[in-house]
Amino acid sequence: MGMTITEKIIARAANKNRVAAGDIVVANVDKLYIKDLRFSKKEDAKGLYGVLLEVLKSMGKQQVWNGRNIVVNLDEQPPRNERRAEGQERARDFAREQRAVLYEGQEGGIGHNVMVEHGHVKPGEFIVGGDSHTCTYGALGAFATGVGFTETVGVLATGQIWLKVPTTIRFDLSGKPGPFVAGKDIVLWVAGKIGYEGAINRTLEYSGPGIQEVSIESRLTMCNMAVEMIAVNAIIPPDERTVSYVSETSDGDFSLLHSDADAAYEQVHRVDLDQIEPQVAAPEYPANAHPVGDFKGVKIHQGFIGTCTNGRIEDLRMAAEILRGRKVKAGVRLIITPASFLAYRLAEKEGLLEIFKQADAVVTSSECGLCVRPSLAAGEVCVSAGNRNYRGRMGPKESSVFLSNAATVAASAVAGQISDPRDYL
Repeated sequence: MGMTITEKIIARAANKNRVAAGDIVVANVDKLYIKDLRFSKKEDAKGLYGVLLEVLKSMGKQQVWNGRNIVVNLDEQPPRNERRAEGQERARDFAREQRAVLYEGQEGGIGHNVMVEHGHVKPGEFIVGGDSHTCTYGALGAFATGVGFTETVGVLATGQIWLKVPTTIRFDLSGKPGPFVAGKDIVLWVAGKIGYEGAINRTLEYSGPGIQEVSIESRLTMCNMAVEMIAVNAIIPPDERTVSYVSETSDGDFSLLHSDADAAYEQVHRVDLDQIEPQVAAPEYPANAHPVGDFKGVKIHQGFIGTCTNGRIEDLRMAAEILRGRKVKAGVRLIITPASFLAYRLAEKEGLLEIFKQADAVVTSSECGLCVRPSLAAGEVCVSAGNRNYRGRMGPKESSVFLSNAATVAASAVAGQISDPRDYL
């Protein structure tokens, strides 16, 4: 029996010739990502760095396992409160003292986008991160999963982590996405098919000839939302698009691994991209997804384009295509937050920011933004390009969040109600 790409990456990290689903292994970590929030959360009164220093002292060490392979990013700029500000200062202390890589200010943005744009993700790598959406990096052919406080401290100290090899659900893609259909629509369709608990402790693997028609930006979105189905990770075997992207963003060699033809899968689903329409997920799960037409006419008060899911340059271009020469409807707020300053500067260079300005949208600096900040009043409705829409996510529980791609958000902001972006072709 052959191995899946996820099993091959785990086997290499565990120094084994082969592994199979259900095996318990100890893996060597290639990269660790930590967001600033980890340094301000109080799972322990001493904080992440305080606990780590105690652990290192007990081991007779002063330094982490490998500071060069640890990336720290300040996701929230500026910090929204004193506690977050103190956490960011602690993150700076950690990066300086432990010789870790730190991104903030004009070099940064949302960490998951910074990681891929600055070349910290390569095919074949085993990556963990102190945030649930670390699974984003699987779009480049890496194994990547989120870990909690204790696991983060353990990896910092040892460079290793134990895990159970997950079973894999494969989605074979064929065809080509239609107008204003992107990775967000594909992954919402997938979530709708298998349910919000449809991938518990499993891998989602996207493959088939249709994946060649999906951009790197859309692939990042597809893998990003694996955790919304409670998956361990998502992964897309590397192809020419992957090699081209990684060659531009990073130096050094990387491994192009693929699943064996006789690899074992728990489930295999066929996905005809030609048949997928723009999707909208109603409260309060991404899996509550249906074609946009099912929600046409739902009045909205706010549109939001941003987050680690859909704030990349592809998303900004889609939104600009809708907004060019049009205005956001009076009484509707449209907030656009580029996912990184690299995307922000590129949007500025291409004239997209001017289009947004003329449309009366509000453009903010690159950070997590409204994804983690209350912005709705009771009874208000937001259509968001983000990743979560449970009650209370963006305001009181009496508010509502619908999820969609960036073009649908823009079209809805213009109309004042959920609308099909294809109507603006």
